[in-house]
Amino acid sequence: MHRVALVSLRSSAKFAPIRRNVGNFEPPYLKLLKPPTPVHEGLLNIQLKGYDFVVLEQQTRRIEKLAALLNVSVTETWATPLQAFELHTFNPQSTVVDKTYKLNIYERNVQLEMLPGIIAGMLIDLIQKNLAAGVSVSIHKHLPEHTEVREIPDLELESLERQLEEIKNPPPHKKI
Repeated sequence: MHRVALVSLRSSAKFAPIRRNVGNFEPPYLKLLKPPTPVHEGLLNIQLKGYDFVVLEQQTRRIEKLAALLNVSVTETWATPLQAFELHTFNPQSTVVDKTYKLNIYERNVQLEMLPGIIAGMLIDLIQKNLAAGVSVSIHKHLPEHTEVREIPDLELESLERQLEEIKNPPPHKKI
């Protein structure tokens, strides 16, 4: 019985792990010598255009997920009013309209803030590689015109404001 206990004691002592923390020692002042990561300060818009509303929405969600995986902050996502076009095809050698097509172009925008320069190239590459068929992408700085485009005018509100202005300041009557 004593032999079994000695053998198990020897075998466990033989394979006991020895741990040492061996690492590179770097003085703290070396961290100060590292150049800072370049960051695009300001807002960037990723503009998606396509003919299919559902595909464009899926693509927008995919870009939001990619940005979240890369720790890029998405400040806002919005849609702009659709652009409706009417296309005509003509009969050969004539001006008679053969067929008429109605084409809608939808647009979605994803706005990014404080995009690190190291991640920017990777994010743009991932967006291009995961782009659905029929969807085009453009990336540009945010301008004030981009917020004006997405506002849809309220015609009823404008007519009521005009009526209110006429009540407050009636036009002068002409004397005959």
